Amino acid sequence: MEELGNVVENNENYQELKETTKSFLQLITSDSLYYGLFLLVVMGVAVKIVDLVFKPFEKRGRILPSFIKAMVKIFIVFMIGMRIISLIPALENFASQIILSSSLLVVVMGFVLQEGLTNIVHGFILSVFKPFELGDRVTATIDGEKITGYVKEITARHTVLCSVINSTHVIVPNSKMDMCTIANNNYDMHESSSAFMDVTITYDSDVDRAREVIAAAIEENPLVEAERKLQKITDPVDVMVRDLEIRGIALRGIVITRTVEQNFAACSQIRLDIIHRIDQEKNVHFACLPLNNSLADGMEVGNGS
Repeated sequence: MEELGNVVENNENYQELKETTKSFLQLITSDSLYYGLFLLVVMGVAVKIVDLVFKPFEKRGRILPSFIKAMVKIFIVFMIGMRIISLIPALENFASQIILSSSLLVVVMGFVLQEGLTNIVHGFILSVFKPFELGDRVTATIDGEKITGYVKEITARHTVLCSVINSTHVIVPNSKMDMCTIANNNYDMHESSSAFMDVTITYDSDVDRAREVIAAAIEENPLVEAERKLQKITDPVDVMVRDLEIRGIALRGIVITRTVEQNFAACSQIRLDIIHRIDQEKNVHFACLPLNNSLADGMEVGNGS
């Protein structure tokens, strides 16, 4: 009897293995498998075509084409993905119902993608009302933290900022990006970035000559010159007397450039140029900071001892 039981058990195992092998062979020789692989290839090609179609629009720095591109790619992936799922016999009816029933589709997407749908809606709002464009330098205050960077991309889910601090890519959900406070340095492309150029000279210096030297250094800077030409500014740079300090006469000029980064670079170049120019002047001298009284007293005591 024991031997008969072992034979029956072995036979059952054999039949189970046979059925498993048969199912596997049917799967790898099934037309559905190759059709599914074909659909995957079509999905990849379609996504690449969408990227190529929208690439010229993205070069213009508009966020709306970037958002639309993301939505089209999601639609392609979703529809082809559901078609691939429908090739699986157990899920065929489920996929067909989702595709054919718009109300069921809304319910399923609303349940599964609650946060995702919120980001899509806010992404659409950002794309339509355009508080920023691709390439703009923005400072976003999110959950009390300020993030400054350039807008690199906007997708259906998030906005990508390239941080000015360490060039890392900060990914911000569209819902947070839409609800936060945004300072946009490029909101009005007709506006320039400006900064003060402060120089202090001694009281025995030739003030008028110092003003001319500083004005020339500012006006002849290539970045400033390019922006003045773009803004059609023909008036000479005016250097004003900002204050009469204890240490000397404080002069101030205004440096204008196209961007914040250009302004920083221009100010650095202008400072060096002013140093070299004033070095050549006999009647213009930089004012030095006065010694701290306690420090001066200490030096006198030291010298006396």
